[in-house]
Amino acid sequence: MARQNLEGNFGKLLEDVTREGLGRASTEALAELAKQLWYGQGDLVPVLEEEVSRRLRHVDQKQRALYLVDRLRRFSCVPRDKATMLKAFVSSWSSLKPAAQSPRASQLLAAHRLDKLAFEWGLEEDVSPQMKEVLQYQTRHYAATQGVRTGYDDGVSAPAEGRERATPALAR
Repeated sequence: MARQNLEGNFGKLLEDVTREGLGRASTEALAELAKQLWYGQGDLVPVLEEEVSRRLRHVDQKQRALYLVDRLRRFSCVPRDKATMLKAFVSSWSSLKPAAQSPRASQLLAAHRLDKLAFEWGLEEDVSPQMKEVLQYQTRHYAATQGVRTGYDDGVSAPAEGRERATPALAR
C-alpha cells in the first residue's frame, strides 16, 4: 500500500475512533490504529497535525485523539526516535488539557475506573477495556513478524522512562 494511502487511512481511522465516546470505539479499529502508530514507517506527525488542527472540529474529539496518541506512544514497541517525535507533537497541544477536571472524572479516577492519562486530557472515559485485546500486537513476537524497526531494536531491554509495558494493571 502506498504511503499516502496508509497516512490517509491512519487519519480516517483516528477520526472514526474518536468521533464518539471512546467506549464506543471498536477493539478492531483501536487495534488497527495502534498497529499503524506502532509499526507504520511513515512520519505520522504531519498527518496528526492535519487531523488535530483541521479535521477534528470539536475539542472533545481532539482531546480523545491526543489521549490515544499520548497513550500509544509510550509502549516499548515504538522506536525511541518516533516516541520522542510523538511526545513533542502531543506536548505542543497541551493547551487542550483542562485546568480543572470534572467532578465525575475525579470520582472515576479515585475509584480506579479511569486512566490517569485520560483524566489529564479532561476525559471521563478511556480505552482500558479495549486494550486487553490490543496488547497482543505490541509483544516482541508480534513486532518481529512486522519486518520493521521497532522499539525492541533500540538495544534497551527495559522500557524507557514513561513508556508502558503490558501488565495486568494496564489491561483492566
